[in-house]
Amino acid sequence: MKGFRKIAVLLTVFIMLVSIFSGCSKDKTNDKVSTETEQHATTPSEETNEGEEKNDTLFKETFKFSYMGSIWGDHPQEGNPIFDELMKRTNTEIEFQWYPAANYADKVSVTLASGNIPDMIAGASIPTLINEGAIIPLDELLEKHGQNILNSLKEEDYFHVRQVVDGKIYHIPFILDFDPAYAMQIRKDWLENVGIEKIPETWDEWKAAWRAFKEQDANGDGDPTNEIPYAGDIYSLLPAFGINVANKIGFTLDAEGNYTLMYELPEFKLFLEEMRALYKEGLLDKEFATRGTFVNNPELEKVAQANLAGSMMTWAANTRTTTEVLREIDPKATLIGVKPIQGPQGKRGIPSRVRVSGGAAITVAAEDKAENIIKFFNYVFSEEGIRLMSYGIEGVHHEIVDGKPVLKAPYNESFAEFRKAGLNFTPFPHLFTEDAYMQVLLGGKTYEEISEPMKLFYDALYVGKEYFFTPIPVLNTKAYTEYQAQIFPKLEGLLAQCITGEISIEEFYSEYEKLKAVGLQEILNEGREAWKMLTK
Repeated sequence: MKGFRKIAVLLTVFIMLVSIFSGCSKDKTNDKVSTETEQHATTPSEETNEGEEKNDTLFKETFKFSYMGSIWGDHPQEGNPIFDELMKRTNTEIEFQWYPAANYADKVSVTLASGNIPDMIAGASIPTLINEGAIIPLDELLEKHGQNILNSLKEEDYFHVRQVVDGKIYHIPFILDFDPAYAMQIRKDWLENVGIEKIPETWDEWKAAWRAFKEQDANGDGDPTNEIPYAGDIYSLLPAFGINVANKIGFTLDAEGNYTLMYELPEFKLFLEEMRALYKEGLLDKEFATRGTFVNNPELEKVAQANLAGSMMTWAANTRTTTEVLREIDPKATLIGVKPIQGPQGKRGIPSRVRVSGGAAITVAAEDKAENIIKFFNYVFSEEGIRLMSYGIEGVHHEIVDGKPVLKAPYNESFAEFRKAGLNFTPFPHLFTEDAYMQVLLGGKTYEEISEPMKLFYDALYVGKEYFFTPIPVLNTKAYTEYQAQIFPKLEGLLAQCITGEISIEEFYSEYEKLKAVGLQEILNEGREAWKMLTK
């Protein structure tokens, strides 16, 4: 009996030694994830040596961190199978602290004041967090442990993730890898109603179409006075004059690549002259100051769906939704996406989508965890992580067809169903692919299978692709933060007065120059220097 026990003990020791040496030999890493040697973490791998147990977690020991963020819409607050799978793959436990989007900024302020802050804060103002000394810069950590994250960023994305205070990166962003967003749009049936066969392209052709809309009762309701030839704000027309902006504030680049305001450009005077002429002739929306893509988009949608708007520049999806609403009354109603207007000097453009948004920062409370947090998100931005966040779990949310993930029903039928399943969880940093976006957008169908209004939307997304420009961000410099609330509303008012003829162009520029003495010049100077730092 004693001999048997001795043999059993020796056998147990032997097995333990084999296990130890076998475990030490597992050093292969996924080639999409950073390959640095880690003392306390391993990288998920699809490859193992023959006879070895597959190591499929990122961390050897369970890594825990807390994450505060706002949540909205169809995103699940609990019971997210995508997060369950993500934490399983990485051997991670995340303590989520979700709060409603409404008044979230106040919740962040209260949390910071309490001194009991989580390891990560998402969806908050990064400049505010920096000023509070609540978060840490990530550049060195990203270089060492976050190459997948950095490789997911394009050159123009860095303008939106680097901070003007020191040019450093303080947050990991959400990335929608899909450029199309907006489209110039016109009522095709209105063109037919007024006898115009060719889609307008040049400035003169557009003005001729707008005049026809105004003069010929284009909507056919018997009232020749209620048509709005061009509906929405005036900012959406600026790219036709070579002034590439995508908001009402108006920061852009001059011919030398310097950061400036649209008012500083020589082309802006011509823009003012043309807008005043359009307004005087009744071709421009009388409510341009209170509705439009960059002012109040819901109000723009209302006039479009009321059969009053002949053309506009807004989200490409408007072509589908407006056409569907209008066809309930008029089966021929059709709003189409067209190439952006070619302005008087031959210039044209349409803003592309800003790929990066939101994001999460690592707080000072997690400095000792920061390296592993970056390693965790480096997996999220790896090929495996991107596939999980965009397509879900194979066999559950998607199948592999011809080597590519294809979403299953009901997850491909609508963004609501898609997000209810935890996919494309935008309150959490990840990269959402164009392919997954289009699969959901098309409802799992081919182009030939989708409805005509959906085809209008699809076509509108890409019709202006060769004229896309990347919007320039608003740089939150010290001067901008201090003076913007007083200066920019004043500028909006002056611009509206100039367009409507209440003041002359000369008076507009005179008042504009006066603003430079009360903070505007500081905004311009600091913005120019900050842009140089961000782009050097």
